[in-house]
Order: sequence, then C-alpha cells, then structure tokens
Amino acid sequence: MRRTILTCMISIAVLLPNAHTFADAIYTADGSKLVGTIEQMTGDKIVITTAVVGKVEIDASQVVAVGNDNPLTVQFESGDRLVGKIEVSADRSSSTMHTGLGDVSIDPKKIAAIWPVGGESPEVIALKKETETRIAEIKPNWTVTMEAGGSRSEGNTDTLEARGRLDAVRKTKDDLLNFYLAAQYSEQNDLRTTNEYRGGVKYEDAITENWYWFTRLELEFDEFENLDLRSTAAVGAGRYWLKEDDHEFKTRLGAGYRHESFNNGRTNNSSVVDVGLDYRVDLAPWVQFTHSATYSPDFLEFNDYRLDLDTGLIFPFKDDRVKLKLGMRNEYNSSPQPGLERLDNTFYANLVLALKR
Repeated sequence: MRRTILTCMISIAVLLPNAHTFADAIYTADGSKLVGTIEQMTGDKIVITTAVVGKVEIDASQVVAVGNDNPLTVQFESGDRLVGKIEVSADRSSSTMHTGLGDVSIDPKKIAAIWPVGGESPEVIALKKETETRIAEIKPNWTVTMEAGGSRSEGNTDTLEARGRLDAVRKTKDDLLNFYLAAQYSEQNDLRTTNEYRGGVKYEDAITENWYWFTRLELEFDEFENLDLRSTAAVGAGRYWLKEDDHEFKTRLGAGYRHESFNNGRTNNSSVVDVGLDYRVDLAPWVQFTHSATYSPDFLEFNDYRLDLDTGLIFPFKDDRVKLKLGMRNEYNSSPQPGLERLDNTFYANLVLALKR
C-alpha cells in the first residue's frame, strides 16, 4: 500500500509541471482539441508547441476557440489589443478574456494576432524581415577573382609563359560594377614573344527587371601588335534574356569611340558600334560553361572591325573558391598592321581563386 501511494505521489509530481507548461488549448471546427503552448497567431496561421509532436501550424480558419493559461497579447481585427488569459466555456459557445481591467467577452473569430507578452508583434517581425531582405538586396557584394597560369621549359628551347587576370566585381540587385586587369607574357630563348596588357571598367544599371543601360572603358597595350595604346569607350543598352542563379544570358548594343596609337607614330580615331553578349550556364554541379563576345565595327566602314571571343569551362574543387578554368581566347582584327596576322588564338589553363566579402 505504501509503495502504491508513493508511486502515485511521484506521478502527480511529474505530471503537474507538465500540465502547467502545456496548458494552452486550440479548439478546431471538427471538434478536436490541441493542448500545448501557443507561440503566436498571425493572419492565416496559428502556431502551438505540443509535448508529443512539437511545433504545429494550424490554419486559423479552422480554429473556433482559443484558451490559454499564461497571459498573451491578443490583437483584434479592429486594431484593439488586450493582455490576459482566455477562458472557453464548456460547450465552446463563448469565450471570456480575463484582463487587468476586468473580464471581457470576446469573439475568437475576430482575433487577428496573438503573441507572447513582452514579445514583438507578428507585424513588427514581418517588417523587420522585409527590411533585412531589402538591405541585403541593396547592400553591395564585392567579389575579387584572381586567375593565374603559366609554363616553363628548358632544353633545346628555353620557353617561359605567364598570364594572369584580376577582376573586382561590385554587385547589387540593381547594378553591376566590374574592374579588370589582364596580362600575358612569354619568351623563347630569352627573347620576348608576347607582351600584352589589358584593363577596363564596366558599369551596368537596371532600367527594368530585364533591361539595363551600360557604359564601359577598355585600354590595351600589345608590343607585338606594335600597339602603344588602344582605348575604347562605349555606352548603350542591354537586355537579360535569362537571369537565373545557374543560367544567365544577356546582350548589349551601343555606340562608342576608339583611339589607337602605334609605335610607328600612326594613330587611328573612329566611331564604333559596340555589340556584345555574355552567356553562363551550370552544366553540372562540377562544371560551368562561359562565353563572351564583343564585336566593334567602324561606324562608317563595317568591314573594319574587331571581334573578341572568350570561351571557357570552369571546374570547381572541393573548396569552390578554388577552380580550374580551361579556355580559348580569339582576337580578330580585320585591318591589322602590315606583316601581322588578322587572328590571334590563345589557349589557356588557369587556376582561379575567388574571394568574397
């Protein structure tokens, strides 16, 4: 008998705290009763944490009555707020809220929101999330990418080849700013065979969700093209035909000005048309395809033009900040200096390191 009484007392002692903790109740239209701790109610959902299944979301339209043991803040459709406990009648036909100012008869169907006393209302929480999302969208996101590749051989022929590129990209939801600097150098038997430097800046600003305007400036030096400086400035408009995280395609059309000065004293100045496209697609989680093209003919002589193509496959390593890029760059000049080829092809394999802020 003593053992039985002791067991009952222990059971009561264990159950009572749980009964106090999970004393709120939600009554639904099908006659069900869900007991737990009401976390909040907003708009079309009410959230309750139960001892058996944890946190549960219920469609607010199915709730006919709410009862709570611990005081809650209750906001009604009229905008009025009360703090207190809600008591539901045995037949669930009426609800009374016990507040510091006395008892108030309420209609559960007119409850708009519920949240813990001292906590933030669902409207404030939603506003904060919306503000944080908006701040994240307009906050500049800088990415710095470095590429490097090269080779060295000794023997019958000594060769050295080195190339590199640095990109700094500032991107927000509405605009894009890209600085870049690239270089390529090679020599054979201590004699230079390639010595080329390029750099530029491009800016894009959204007009609509898909349309944007752009401006760009590009500078180039190439010793073996006898080129001291080639500068191209352009402005125009472009459009995103695809704009997804794993698939992007955009084109642009604009007008610009090109200046060329050569080491023999010759200079060229011309107005040009600026046409370009950029394409990127994730073919698989382990490979990405990229392609860019720029076509810039003379505004008056379309048979005098330059065409630059860059096509590559990018393979990320386990740490996706480090990648291998295999690519081909084609530069076509329809009117080269005497004795020079129209087409230059460069095949490369570069290591890419991406740094994000």
